[in-house]
Amino acid sequence: MIPHGRPALDLDSVARRAGVSPATFDRNHRKAFRAAVKPLPGSKRPLLYDAAQVDAHLSGKSVPPLPTEPDPSDLLTDAEVGAIAGVTASTIRYDATTGLIAAGRELHGRRWWTRAEAEARATRKPQYKGRTPGARDKTPRSRRPDQRVDEIAAELHQAAAGHRGPVNAGVIAVQYGVSTRTAERLMAKARAAGQGSTEESTT
Repeated sequence: MIPHGRPALDLDSVARRAGVSPATFDRNHRKAFRAAVKPLPGSKRPLLYDAAQVDAHLSGKSVPPLPTEPDPSDLLTDAEVGAIAGVTASTIRYDATTGLIAAGRELHGRRWWTRAEAEARATRKPQYKGRTPGARDKTPRSRRPDQRVDEIAAELHQAAAGHRGPVNAGVIAVQYGVSTRTAERLMAKARAAGQGSTEESTT
C-alpha cells in the first residue's frame, strides 16, 4: 500500500536521495537503512519505501510512523484489493482487463488501485464475483454417460436370456479395444446398470 499523499521510492531512488550510486548504497548503507526503514506493506518487486521515512533516516532523525487511518485515495496492490473484495489477485487483474474494475495505474513497474476502487469492487454483485482466496476447485463436472456400459448391459441381458453366447471380459476387451481390467470394470458397471433397470421395472 502507498498511503495517500506519501510518495514512494524504490532502492535506486533512495540511493540517489542519499547522493550515492545504487552500488555504493548497497555496499555501504543498505544494512543500516533496512534496519531503520521498513518497506511499504504489500510492496515487492520492487520493494518500496515511504519518502518521508527515507528522508528522516537520511537526515539522522527518528523515522515517523505511517498513517494508520485508511484513505479512499490510498494505492493498493492487486493482492490488497483482492483481500478487500474477497477474491484472488488474479481475479482483480482479470477484472481490470474486462472493465469490471478500473484499469488501475502503473507506478514503479506494477499496477495499483485506489482503496475506493477496491471497496466498490467489494460491493459489486455480478453473476460471477470471482474465485475466493484459497478456492481449489469449481463445481464438480458431470461426466457424460458411457455408451459402452449400456451396450454391454444389453449383451449381458441377451446372454442371460439365451439369445447369444456368454459375455466375458476377454470378449469385451477385443470388442472395444481395451485392456482386460477395463473390460471387467465396464462389465461391473453394466451389471449394476442392469440391476437398477430391473428394480425400476418391478416398482
